[in-house]
Amino acid sequence: MFGRQPKEENSTDNIEVPDIMFPSESELEEASQDDTELSKITNRQESSIDEENPEVVTIVERISAIVSPYFIVVVGLILSDDNFWLGLLLIAVGILSLLKISLTDIVGLFIEIKEGFTSDD
Repeated sequence: MFGRQPKEENSTDNIEVPDIMFPSESELEEASQDDTELSKITNRQESSIDEENPEVVTIVERISAIVSPYFIVVVGLILSDDNFWLGLLLIAVGILSLLKISLTDIVGLFIEIKEGFTSDD
């Protein structure tokens, strides 16, 4: 009742594999031509977007770059009441962003400090 059932013997009949219709060479060539035409159109659109950078977009980008660090600091100050560590992290990120200090600058500072302690004199 709980044992294994005996395996059925494999039949020697050949299983028929359905025929798959592969595209002909002419269809493949047409598809590749369509792909190249589509890529040309896409490249033209991308180049026109790069050339048409409206003045409004640049102004909004500048305003966003100025306002976003302050927003991060304000959110960090608000969150510091409920979650001190998250608030402190956001405040630190906002201040570093305001001072234009990047992660590579911080890593470079740590490397200089490390080399100062491990100097071979």
